[in-house]
Amino acid sequence: MSDDDDEAPLTELASGFRKRTLATAKLAAKLGVRYAKHAVGASPAVDAARTRAAEELAKEMGRMKGLVMKLGQIASYMPGASSPEGQAILSRLQSKSTAMAPEKVAEVVRAELGDAPEALFDRWDPKAAASASIGQVHRATFGGREVAVKVQYPGIEELVRSDLDTIGMLTKVSTFGTNVDGGVLAEELRARILEECDYRLEAERQTMFARLLEHDGAAVPHVVPERSSRRVLTTEWASGKSIRDFVATADRRARDRAGEIVFATCFDTLMSACVYNGDPHPGNYLFEADGSVTFLDFGCVRAFDPVLIDRWKRLQLGMLDGRFSVVKEELVALGLAPARDRIGLRFDWEHQERVMEYLYRPFKAKEPFTYTDEYVRESYDLLVLKSPNQRSTGMPPEWLLLNRLQWGMNSVLAQLGATAHWGTHFRRAAESKTAPVVPPSPAR
Repeated sequence: MSDDDDEAPLTELASGFRKRTLATAKLAAKLGVRYAKHAVGASPAVDAARTRAAEELAKEMGRMKGLVMKLGQIASYMPGASSPEGQAILSRLQSKSTAMAPEKVAEVVRAELGDAPEALFDRWDPKAAASASIGQVHRATFGGREVAVKVQYPGIEELVRSDLDTIGMLTKVSTFGTNVDGGVLAEELRARILEECDYRLEAERQTMFARLLEHDGAAVPHVVPERSSRRVLTTEWASGKSIRDFVATADRRARDRAGEIVFATCFDTLMSACVYNGDPHPGNYLFEADGSVTFLDFGCVRAFDPVLIDRWKRLQLGMLDGRFSVVKEELVALGLAPARDRIGLRFDWEHQERVMEYLYRPFKAKEPFTYTDEYVRESYDLLVLKSPNQRSTGMPPEWLLLNRLQWGMNSVLAQLGATAHWGTHFRRAAESKTAPVVPPSPAR
């Protein structure tokens, strides 16, 4: 998993029903059970078990790639999913896993760009600099520039489809008898994940975000179109530290600035441009010593109907101004809460108000608020483990990615220990003019 591991590189990915479908379901279930059991509370015995589980899961998921590795990435930044040692082990999945063999990578480059990587680039490092769920990154030079070349694993799109079939089945079963349409959610997940397999689309979206994020402290690496295709994406090489290395060395001012940049970038693009880069895990950020942030990976992007965004803004301002009647009205209009109770599905509005007060606590605080692991852990009981509204809460497909804000971005801010007057940023975004951009769409 680390740079000095001598684990043999992969020459092929696990496929077939027994190797892939059953293994994906087994690992997903194992992760879910362990996470639910250990998310709250700890003991030395539990911590040791979590660490052993993390070692096992990280190795298996790193070799499986695809959607099951994405599950491991999510677990890697969820506070309480493992012991601190186990969390560090799982966090390797954010950028490191078992690499694909150099000759297999070269085959993909040749098929996509017409020649061997050594002929296409001035310098080519056959050793992977990073390896993720759908492809791995190699360092190279082209035209006198240092570049990062992301190469898709051979056959990964077909295997991702297999993973999606499995997860889709589990989603339909797990949402039966609730106020959630598991089939619709499964289709939303399928659309977003399969788009990640189209690097041409990612290149266009990355170029769009490079224009949107033209503000102090935020950067997006420029695409090198001459060496990019559907399964190869070449961009400028981005320097910077991983979140763990940054947190270990940066002072409070730099960590706070980094947090504010991540926060503002997310809500500004969402509330104004109506687009969201929906994979906010820590491995997709690089940090400079002064807190500047480079944003990576634009495979999972979603555009939102400005009508939905305007309704969400009305809800946000209702919460900020203490008008819960407005919040209640918009929760129903957005499809997040039922207009009326169904037989056996009573919606507890008192609990929902507690949930909303929790979610908006950082934005309503009169003093600077610090994001912590403890704050993130509070959400487990409120939103999942002990929520009386589990079966009656709605989940429109648009909210599948938006829900990652609650855990993905909050967990990143908690790792940074970022402190700020978040309400100032949030209100500015909520009051901003809605001016949607039209992001590139998959070729039909």
